[in-house]
Amino acid sequence: MTSSPPEFGVRPVRPDDDVAVHALMAAYDTHFQADIGVSLDDLGEAWSRTDLERNAFVWERGGRLAAYASVRLRGERLEVDGYVDPDFFALGFGTAILETTEARARELGAAKLTNAVLVADHAAVELLEAHAYRDMRHFYRMTIDMTERPPVAQWPEGLDPRPFEPAHAEAFHAADDEAFQDEWDHVPESFEEFRRRRLESPRFDPSLWTAVWDGDEIAATLIADRNRFGAGWIGGLGVRGPWRRRGLGLALLLRSFGQFYERGERRVSLGVDAENPTGATRLYERAGMRVVWEFAVYEKELVGAL
Repeated sequence: MTSSPPEFGVRPVRPDDDVAVHALMAAYDTHFQADIGVSLDDLGEAWSRTDLERNAFVWERGGRLAAYASVRLRGERLEVDGYVDPDFFALGFGTAILETTEARARELGAAKLTNAVLVADHAAVELLEAHAYRDMRHFYRMTIDMTERPPVAQWPEGLDPRPFEPAHAEAFHAADDEAFQDEWDHVPESFEEFRRRRLESPRFDPSLWTAVWDGDEIAATLIADRNRFGAGWIGGLGVRGPWRRRGLGLALLLRSFGQFYERGERRVSLGVDAENPTGATRLYERAGMRVVWEFAVYEKELVGAL
């Protein structure tokens, strides 16, 4: 199933590989000046949802890791996350990652395989295109570095922003999921999965989450985490259809910026679809955020999937 350049072996990831894999990822980050900011905690959280023995791989020689890849099932397809240490560029590890992850995807019966790469990584882009992957969508990491306290949020009349309350967890989830239903590649998430992934996360801090109420309905939601990807992290901002174009998105952003500022966090980041249908990118720019890097999602139809 797996392949490896000469003199390098490939094996499943072990939990104690975390420091070496994190160093490899940081070296890749530094090479492309991408400021991806994945921490050891971020990696550990991702690995907690990964079958390391079957779905994560490292290539090594003499104890030195040269490349890392993992796969995660999402709907009917697998998503690939892969990195090559810049010291080992142009030795065939990109091809090895493709061959290994495609073979694993077929074993799992996935119909499609996606691979997200930095647009700045021209060699990776060329490799994917040469292996029948199609450029499907682009996404931005956007960031604000606050040098002063952000403006106070202004809320439309009759709407009430409140911190997340456990008693309303299911209503919060339903509103959040509905707000994103028109997004590209949206996969509905059950409340049980939402609870496991979000509410049971060691990063969960309900004081950083916001629900905007209109009477007994939740009109909009914001999910945020402390110190993720090297910044305060806005993991989701959703406004339900009937409440859009009323300034809720900007108000939610400013509220979140203010909360992070009060806690001493001057950098806040988020990820956004470059072609977001609600114009989110323009909203974030108006709020003072800027694009710091861009990645593209490539997809391949798998022939001969089981």
